[in-house]
Amino acid sequence: MSTMRQAGQQGQPGVPDTLTAAENPWPEGASGSADEPESTPAPVRVVVIGAGKVAHAAHLREIRDLPHLIRPVAVIDPDPAHRAALMAGFPRTAVCGTPEESVWAGATAALVLSPWWTHREAVLGCLDAGLPVLCEKPVSLDPAEIDELIAAEVRTGVPVTAGYMKRHDPVVQLFIEHCREHADTARRIAVDIHDPNAPHLVDHLVPYPAPPVGPQPPPAEAALARALGPGASALQRDVYARGLGGSLIHQVNIVHAALDGTGRALHGSLEHSMQWAGGSAVSCRWRPDDDLVVEVSHLRVPAHRRYRETLEFTGTDSVATLTLPSPYARDEGATLHIDTWDAGTGMATRRTHQAGPARIGFREQLRAWTRSVSWIPNPGPRPAPRPGIWPLPGLREVRADALAVREAALRLT
Repeated sequence: MSTMRQAGQQGQPGVPDTLTAAENPWPEGASGSADEPESTPAPVRVVVIGAGKVAHAAHLREIRDLPHLIRPVAVIDPDPAHRAALMAGFPRTAVCGTPEESVWAGATAALVLSPWWTHREAVLGCLDAGLPVLCEKPVSLDPAEIDELIAAEVRTGVPVTAGYMKRHDPVVQLFIEHCREHADTARRIAVDIHDPNAPHLVDHLVPYPAPPVGPQPPPAEAALARALGPGASALQRDVYARGLGGSLIHQVNIVHAALDGTGRALHGSLEHSMQWAGGSAVSCRWRPDDDLVVEVSHLRVPAHRRYRETLEFTGTDSVATLTLPSPYARDEGATLHIDTWDAGTGMATRRTHQAGPARIGFREQLRAWTRSVSWIPNPGPRPAPRPGIWPLPGLREVRADALAVREAALRLT
């Protein structure tokens, strides 16, 4: 069994990948002063658990561009077509049946990219095998499962990082920082998502026919029934799995990050939760205190050609508007407009921040996570953290997010 443990260091977000495999993958100054000796860690050797749509459309294409940081050495997936597609791009990959087997194949960490209802078994197996985990969101939608994973993380001392990749986008981090800096003036945070959730967004990225969006498979239905309890309706379970737990949980995490340190929480402050159009649209409103409301909505619109996501912070003296493209887009990035004004002079100011190509959440997430799980003999002092991402999102954030969206699912009207 592996005994690898987290090195406790984080990579500096937002650094372009202009390095070759022979160069130091960590940006200059990220691990101490210039006169301090620095070590060049080998690429993190990972087992990929789940080689389906999300793996190919997002993670594996970034891994191909980051050979100096991360390398798959094993794959666990019951589907031969999935395994073959991964091994076509990474031919020296062992096929394994368990995380413990992958350790014998050389794995020192794990990417859990399988459907959410399989995450409990996969993550527990990784922790028992000593493999630090980066797990796709949602890690789980069942608070009891999340508590079990937290207990296993504490018992083994092996860390689990939640795959909230948007949190690693440098422009999203600026949005979170603005919200925190202006928390005393906050009056409203709004989220609006138009999501085609259709094959045309990912077909060109997956090397086999992507499965159509359809009913929840029986194992997912069973997991949803456990998470919501026997009183939940089929519609509540479906909305929980898709609009709430499958999508908006990511933005709920961003809101929680923005509210961190303010004493405000979403769970327990829900004012309403509603669905329409057969569950393809959902909207929720929380009121954490008398001064702030949080409103989120998700519309599944398969006929739309483009994904659209907007988050807006409104304060008494500023408005911050964040727009994000499809999470699978690499040729466009997030944009943040911050509008402020001075009531005394009547002067208004707009600042605009944009991320360049490839400065996307999936890539920055891999950079930060591989930094956190690498063996570094002499890492030097911890790099200066960005408030929006350090420490890396973990299971306690997962629990807070799941409690908020679960409450919304159970109170759907």
